Amino acid sequence: MDEADKSVEAYEKLSNSIPSIGFLSRKKRAIAFIKVTKLAQKMIDEQDLSEENTLYLLSTLVRKNPSFQKASMTAALNLANIDRKLIPSIGFKYANNMRCSMQMYPVDDVTVKP
Repeated sequence: MDEADKSVEAYEKLSNSIPSIGFLSRKKRAIAFIKVTKLAQKMIDEQDLSEENTLYLLSTLVRKNPSFQKASMTAALNLANIDRKLIPSIGFKYANNMRCSMQMYPVDDVTVKP
């Protein structure tokens, strides 16, 4: 199986794993983001996908799936309030990149001013 076939298969897995996000439920949206990114992290750990390819697939999923777009936006906006242990590293990286694209500070760079 070549890289393109792996990417298509991975995209389908990620797309099919998105749970219901409810109606204006931040909790369900955050859970959906975490669930999808845990699956993506598992694919990276099993060396099915590279990190770069996974980030590309997540950005494609955001553009193609309104539920995942809402889940990703919720995770990005509330990243500082979500327990870091819950989010896999690929999810944290993607959410931080999304924050930067919205001209927000990355979570690691936020400083509290006295």
